Amino acid sequence: MFKRLLSERLPRSSFFLFGPRQVGKTTLLADVEHVLHIDLLDPDEQLAFNKDPGLLRARLAATSEGTVVVDEVQRVPRLLDVIQPLLDRPRAPRFILSGSSARKLRRGQANLLGGRLGSLALHPLTVAELGDAFRLDSALAFGTLPRVCTILGEGDQDGARALLRAYVTTYLREEVKAEALVRSLHGFQSFLDVAAAQFAAQVSFSGVGRDAGAAYATVREFYGILEDTLLGFFLPPFARSERKRMSLAPKFYFFDTGVTRALLGTLRDPPSPLERGRLFEQWFVQEVWRLNDYGTKDWRLSFWRTSHGAEVDLVVQHGGKARGAFECKSTPSVASRDLGGLFAFRELHPGVPLHVVAPVKAPARLDDVLVLPPREALALLESW
Repeated sequence: MFKRLLSERLPRSSFFLFGPRQVGKTTLLADVEHVLHIDLLDPDEQLAFNKDPGLLRARLAATSEGTVVVDEVQRVPRLLDVIQPLLDRPRAPRFILSGSSARKLRRGQANLLGGRLGSLALHPLTVAELGDAFRLDSALAFGTLPRVCTILGEGDQDGARALLRAYVTTYLREEVKAEALVRSLHGFQSFLDVAAAQFAAQVSFSGVGRDAGAAYATVREFYGILEDTLLGFFLPPFARSERKRMSLAPKFYFFDTGVTRALLGTLRDPPSPLERGRLFEQWFVQEVWRLNDYGTKDWRLSFWRTSHGAEVDLVVQHGGKARGAFECKSTPSVASRDLGGLFAFRELHPGVPLHVVAPVKAPARLDDVLVLPPREALALLESW
């Protein structure tokens, strides 16, 4: 059992809890003291509430005040029509409503409760949540979905591979297609293959469309599906001008490195040096993304790249000011020749602290760049 960072930050008021399948929403909510828990993954419960959403009022009448947990609420969107007036009552119950994303609720034309509820997101396990169980090689090769980490902890790599392959087959390639109501199932599968091959790279929507045999607008819609279902996110380019930033291509990262490798079909073997480099960048950006979300840091995250190819993997801004620039290197040997992107960034943005994140044994200085092991880099960011 992993202690989740979000467990200590759950609000006392009602809220939505979103997150992809198997990130641990049900496990997290099982530890919340409640008077009623409705699991809509249970076919009998789903059928009963689909036939009569008002059954919720009847069940609440037999309980005392307290917390009501509804798992996978998007499976019965009409329940939200019953919940809304309950929220407006004096001494209303506290509702925790979990689901894969708000997109599924909107698709079902659900009542999103008029903004009465805030929302939180749950992600795969972080370094802090894994603690002493964290292994970088494992995180890069298999990701950090809780069940995958549990299976790996038992020494069963074949079981972890099987689970990730099943995740891609039964969730990404089937359920997401159905939930998104895409017109062409084959087109969405082709898009997933192309998008996975281009992970951690700048996205050319027209190029992806050409390779996947899909129109530009369709590709944008497909990426929107992945974003809305929390299966990935865009990292925008760093630019002083918002207009200029919008004119540049973003990068796209899937939410978990193991899922990325399952999509690529590379789980059987350890990552190649090239794949490892891209996975290390993806993993670190994911960690910072989760840290920003869980810690409500309000950072603006981006990458920096020039037309000549000089690049910095991650720039962290806060309050309109760049707090730090980070370059990711997957090897424990870092030399001055690896710092070209950071030095180019410094010429245009002097005074911004420069960092390299690499699997080195201890922090070190290289010119005016701070080289940090991953844990130390994340601890530094946590302190900001």
